[in-house]
Amino acid sequence: MPEFTSESTRHPGQLNEPQQRRLVITCKYIDNLLSDIEHALHSATSPSPFPRYIIDVTPEQARVIEDHISRLRSQLLRTLDWQHLKPEPPEIPVTRSIITDLAFVEIAIEELKPRHLRGCGAVPEDAVDELNKVIHELLSQVKGIESYLRRELELKEAI
Repeated sequence: MPEFTSESTRHPGQLNEPQQRRLVITCKYIDNLLSDIEHALHSATSPSPFPRYIIDVTPEQARVIEDHISRLRSQLLRTLDWQHLKPEPPEIPVTRSIITDLAFVEIAIEELKPRHLRGCGAVPEDAVDELNKVIHELLSQVKGIESYLRRELELKEAI
């Protein structure tokens, strides 16, 4: 992003630095919303046992919407280009994002333990062992994903 100083001059049609920053942030926000739309359109292909959306568009309608999204994204880039701005390059490795999300998954699973569920009422004694078993199985799956990812990262770094 261009720096503006008291000594710099404004070029015709140029926004000031805070305005340019706002323009970039707004374009990025719009793109995130467009990503949410794409996610909703493709949620029918997700194997999630907890679907959020009822897919009430045809595949053809989804393609038309995606085409509009593509054109809107192109317009976002032209908007930035108008001010001689570019989107920031990605800065978060997907592996870091996955590991962070897995940490939150672990916390959510830990909060299923009987001592945490007491706030919802006493956990029946005949359910404690099975609940702990379920928790252990869930944590094992999460640890497996994390372990695999960390091993792969170590191999990548060794190369």
